[in-house]
Amino acid sequence: MIKSSLRPTLYVSGVVSAALLTMTVWSKADAADAESLYKKLENLPPTERHAQLVAGARKEGKVVWYTTDAPRPTQVIFKAFNKKYPFVKTLFIRSKSRKILDRVLTESRAGKHLFDLAKTSTETFNLYPVEKTFARYSSAAKNEIPSSMKGERWTSLFTFIRAIGWNTQMLAEKDVPKTWEDLLDPKWKGKILFDQSSLPEVGVVYDNYGKEKGTALLDKLGSSGNLKLRRGRTQITQLLAAGDAPLAVTVYPYRVERMKKKGASIEWGLLNFTPGLLQPVSISRNAPHPYSAALLHDFLLSEAGQKVYARMGRLPANPKVKTRNPKLGTAIKDPRLKIDRPDSAKSDAKVVLKLLDEKILKKSFKK
Repeated sequence: MIKSSLRPTLYVSGVVSAALLTMTVWSKADAADAESLYKKLENLPPTERHAQLVAGARKEGKVVWYTTDAPRPTQVIFKAFNKKYPFVKTLFIRSKSRKILDRVLTESRAGKHLFDLAKTSTETFNLYPVEKTFARYSSAAKNEIPSSMKGERWTSLFTFIRAIGWNTQMLAEKDVPKTWEDLLDPKWKGKILFDQSSLPEVGVVYDNYGKEKGTALLDKLGSSGNLKLRRGRTQITQLLAAGDAPLAVTVYPYRVERMKKKGASIEWGLLNFTPGLLQPVSISRNAPHPYSAALLHDFLLSEAGQKVYARMGRLPANPKVKTRNPKLGTAIKDPRLKIDRPDSAKSDAKVVLKLLDEKILKKSFKK
């Protein structure tokens, strides 16, 4: 699949669109206030509410999702959604959370409302003008999600764990670092793969060590020469398996488990403070296709949608659906796992972003 290096690519049910210009541009005057629409539907019986959503979605004919998920899992979930709602054309733009933020803010300033749903991140959520950008939303599907995993304007689809990874042929488990301080040891010089977009990692250090100690630790880590900066955790996990380095901070356990089944000699575990990332999805307050947006949102949270995520190795948000990996089920209860809600993050997102840029990226690139 070809992706433009100049801008995010628009995917149409897994097929690359010729150009973003084919999308309808809605002005603020044209766009319905999705929040007002959903408020009117709240008191309807579930069957009648769903019927109205389906009728409206048939007229709209499509839905646009800005997401941080990779194309493959998004296409898998869309395939399941389209089995139930074949009349809704599914489109998505995939990018990093910081780029989605920039895109949404740029479109808003231009008076354009192009997306229906956005899957953001805990570290960028509060950088949006939340009340102006995202609609309050309530539904039976959302009610099934625990209160710790939702807010008025967002609901987590699943939880990602950002774990430390190691190559089992290069490193015994007993020698794997257990704390962030352990990563400062000179013996790890040039031996720790580290993703450039590690905002949650910086945040968990800053939050749990405190401002002074956390900042000093990040400064030492960036200056240590221990980090091998790379972009993307898929690449990092592949490099780890290939023996490019014995350690990776951090990797996604589901990807490690998938590669282990194919024979890769890698494993994952938890540092003393390990980021647990809720995956918030929100509906645009100015959604151009609000009926289709609601149908997709509710499908993602439903048992059917959550089972799709579970099959892909995710930790589902819906308690009716269990993870297929017992180790993940244990890790989600581990006190070393630190989970922040997007609407009540401990640290200021702008502070964390500055720390990543100045203490880790700039200093590591100089090495």
